[in-house]
Amino acid sequence: MRNTKAQLELDEAILALIERKRQAAADPELGAAVEELILSAQVRDIESEILESPGAIEPWLIRLRRPPEC
Repeated sequence: MRNTKAQLELDEAILALIERKRQAAADPELGAAVEELILSAQVRDIESEILESPGAIEPWLIRLRRPPEC
């Protein structure tokens, strides 16, 4: 199992670097794909944690099928 705190800190540093590079290059799309991957991975991790231990929200959870990622 990975260290969640360390991963979040690394993700934050990468996103901050992307933002600095965007500003320096005046290109709002610079690093958009990497940013999307990081944010998607974070959402998947949160979803997994909720599904593993839903607690009081269990009655409201519905599993959705996602299309396969390319």
